Amino acid sequence: MRLRHSKSIVRPIIPLFAACLAMLPIGVARADFAVEEATIEQIQAAYLKGTTTAREVTAAYLARIEAYDQQGPMLNAIITVNEQALAQADALDAQLRKTGKLSGPLHGIPFVAKDNIDSGDLPTSGGSASLANFQPERDATSIARMRKAGGILIAKASLAEFANGGFDSINSRSPGYIRNPYNTAYASGGSSGGTGVAMAANFAVLGLGTDTGISVRAPASINSVVGLRVSHGLVSLDGVMPLNVFWDTVGPMARTVRDTAILLEAIAGPDARDPISQKSKGHVPKSYTAGLKPGSLKGKRLGVLRQIVPADNSDPRVVALMDRAIEDLRKAGAEIVDPFAMPELPELTQGWTGFTRLRDDFDGYLAKHPNAPYKSFKDIVASKQYLAPRFETAFTHQANYQYKADEDPTTPAKQKRSEEIRQAFLKAFDAARLDAIVYPQFNFPPKKNGDTYTPLGRDQNLYSSVTGFPALVVPMGFVAPGLPMGLQFFGRPWSEATLFEIGYGYEQATHHRVPPPTTPPLADSFASKFIGTWKLIAIADRDPGTGVQTPAERGAADGQLVYAPNGRLSVQIVRTGRDKIPVGSADGFSSYFGRWELLVAEGCMVHHQDGNLNQSRIGEAGKRYYGFDAQGHLSLTTPPSKRPDGRELSSVFVWERIP
Repeated sequence: MRLRHSKSIVRPIIPLFAACLAMLPIGVARADFAVEEATIEQIQAAYLKGTTTAREVTAAYLARIEAYDQQGPMLNAIITVNEQALAQADALDAQLRKTGKLSGPLHGIPFVAKDNIDSGDLPTSGGSASLANFQPERDATSIARMRKAGGILIAKASLAEFANGGFDSINSRSPGYIRNPYNTAYASGGSSGGTGVAMAANFAVLGLGTDTGISVRAPASINSVVGLRVSHGLVSLDGVMPLNVFWDTVGPMARTVRDTAILLEAIAGPDARDPISQKSKGHVPKSYTAGLKPGSLKGKRLGVLRQIVPADNSDPRVVALMDRAIEDLRKAGAEIVDPFAMPELPELTQGWTGFTRLRDDFDGYLAKHPNAPYKSFKDIVASKQYLAPRFETAFTHQANYQYKADEDPTTPAKQKRSEEIRQAFLKAFDAARLDAIVYPQFNFPPKKNGDTYTPLGRDQNLYSSVTGFPALVVPMGFVAPGLPMGLQFFGRPWSEATLFEIGYGYEQATHHRVPPPTTPPLADSFASKFIGTWKLIAIADRDPGTGVQTPAERGAADGQLVYAPNGRLSVQIVRTGRDKIPVGSADGFSSYFGRWELLVAEGCMVHHQDGNLNQSRIGEAGKRYYGFDAQGHLSLTTPPSKRPDGRELSSVFVWERIP
């Protein structure tokens, strides 16, 4: 397949991009900074410190796309790679060197955007072969705002064709299913499946998706990332291929709640090009991150809507995850109303059918793009340049619907029912004094790609779409075989800041997010220096004032340390001389497990302890300051602590990699 645009590289010829990366200076993708799971705050701190550059970070993410999207696990999440991304990163680096200041809140942060959102320098296909060569003349407002804030668009993400999907994503522009990086036999969720997978697989830091009925929340849940369906009108729909403008939204996606909130701050608010966005006037707070701090869950009242997770129509593993999540929320300070019931809800939602607007809304989009190869959605359907076996029935019905969207006689009754559902939820929120309603994103685990029979349980996704109220999905854990599930927090209109506080508190209390096993750090990445099994070879005490090291007073020890590619951690240390300790005693033995987090800007590895032989230390996040010697030995130094004799000393553990 040929090059689609002079400033872009289209996904089928990504191997050509590998050659471009290979010609970069050797340090570009090999700087001592780990992009895997890196946050905005960590990356920008490293920029200011000089630990890395926007070029290095961008190149590292591009290398990951090259390694994993059409090779290895073949995730198939990317349609177009931006050939100009490195040049844009260079410009940001030059600006930082000149001014000493970041250009904006997203300075040097690579992001991907769903390929139904216009980009002025990359094609926008909607996932359809019919628009494979379509080049918009300018960026959509959401992308323009991200770039103005300093973001770097590195790729356009794949999707279900024209955003018609929920449990999976497949299209005619990039043949084949988008694959789940946690288990590639399974679906990615849709329709923003490419964005969700790109976030999970560390192809970028941030992602833009769209959500009409389910399309940000589904891939967020299924890929163990954070996704927000915003209040309808909070983010401009300018330059977005529509599905149903009554429900359409642009939604932020990221690996953490804080990064998702930072992204929303960059794109939220009224836009003169989108009349619907005028609803957001007076509803955009100064900050979506101000409340993201310890204790953010304290006093929040959450209603558990168990009636939509019935035992006879839910997987027991999902119910178990939900029950654990509710208990975790309670322990973190939330006030739980369980069960919280809305007996009128089944009658209100029974027999609900959506609005038939795709044809006319899409025609309105095409009318704003005179250079588009087709002038109407009906022409697109007539061309057969789409995935006909999957979408022909739906697209033909939409194209030939007997009524114009604004003249459809069924619309008033549907709008009336929508308002009744909105009012029912508002009354329920008020009556129970709730900050949010909580339930699983799905009642069942993800499906395998191509499976059209296994249920998911989707009624709960209807509520946010019909009401226009926001809903935040945060990782809830995993079910066998290693499949992620998400927890949804459904809020009042314009309550995104409150939902972020709730989601942040839950995220920090549980840390369910772990990177997928199919996309580990690349062999030449900094994080790969830690991954593996290590044998303890020495322990020393260090005086933090003088730096002098002496043999550890606690004596010699043996031990093993494991840093797994999926972010899991295991440590066991056994002091010598334990033969003198009574049988059954744990004295002189240290053992814990959990997850590891590499903070390059601080020069430390964080050991998050999910379990510990010493129960008082469960939940600790212990910092270990790292170093490597000429022989490749890894030293991990603890922060200073007071010893019985009153001295402040650090412990230094020296490890040797086991082949």
